[in-house]
Amino acid sequence: MKTKLMILAASFLLLEINCSNQIRVRSDYDRDVNLTIYKKYAWLPYKEIESKNNPLLYNELTDKRIRKAVELQFQAKGIPFDEENPDFRVHYHIIVENRSSVSPAPYGYNYSLYWMRSQMYVYQYQEGTLIIDLMDAKNNNLIWRGWATEVLNNNYPELTEKEIAESVYEILKEFPPKREYFSLF
Repeated sequence: MKTKLMILAASFLLLEINCSNQIRVRSDYDRDVNLTIYKKYAWLPYKEIESKNNPLLYNELTDKRIRKAVELQFQAKGIPFDEENPDFRVHYHIIVENRSSVSPAPYGYNYSLYWMRSQMYVYQYQEGTLIIDLMDAKNNNLIWRGWATEVLNNNYPELTEKEIAESVYEILKEFPPKREYFSLF
């Protein structure tokens, strides 16, 4: 009995490590564009944002939270909102995908006293991604994209204000990117 409890405890620890709520952030941008010339922003009009197919995620509250978090980050960077004459436009996407993680049971003795792994544990969860796109206001070309991915709490599929603010902060921390210079030699 004690061995079974140890195996069960170790399995839950593995699941917790494999499925932690750590935010993973990435960004990409057009390296042919000088992003330092983009000084003012506006939001892409609603009609140009793709359909909002999940009402749990795409709703007025989530939209308000994302916009507020983006506006606060741009204010902190000294980038003002200018609806009439923006240099770039902002919009976002939310993606939620079902995922699974498979973990073998830790090694141990079974009833016949052989050292083996006798079970696999499958953990089902949802992974959410918030993508923020920055597009040139004149031609609507994508100039920068940042995204944050995190395991969502299955009990609360809606995005909380704190989660959104943290994700937006982490995403926009990467903007504007530092220029990369590559050498072939």
